[in-house]
Amino acid sequence: MVELQARTKKTLALLLAAVVVVVGGIAATVWRLVDSAEPTLPTITAYARGEAATIGPAQYCNLYLEDCMENQIGELDVPAGYPLQLSLPQEISGAPWRIITVYGDTRTGQTYVDGQMFEAGARRALTVPSAPDLQLLGVEIQLPSAVVDEAGEPIAHAVWAVRTF
Repeated sequence: MVELQARTKKTLALLLAAVVVVVGGIAATVWRLVDSAEPTLPTITAYARGEAATIGPAQYCNLYLEDCMENQIGELDVPAGYPLQLSLPQEISGAPWRIITVYGDTRTGQTYVDGQMFEAGARRALTVPSAPDLQLLGVEIQLPSAVVDEAGEPIAHAVWAVRTF
């Protein structure tokens, strides 16, 4: 066993204490920066004809429709007859959510709105079809809030919207 001199032991102890202080300082600084950072909102990925777009929420409020923020609607060109593929993160797909689709008849100009509700965890990806005579005009992914309208339907507290024409 190697015996260290008292002076060497003292030097090593001081070095170890300095390393602990420096590491602790770095950890505290990182924690402060992460703790004070703005939370990032979930995004969806929209994909069509070989192009992808990351779409942030067009509207995002808390469950009681307070502290709302609004952003621009996302865009991705989806010609008539081509499908739109959507990929949802766990923050959306892990909750009950609905999709609203809007189509336009290319011959008559008439529009059609359709919607479908999904249970929490049921789907993380979805393909929205279209046809040559039925242009997909846009979609909305909605997370319901704790607030209901006059008909008893939950009002969306978060909306991801994609314009596709």
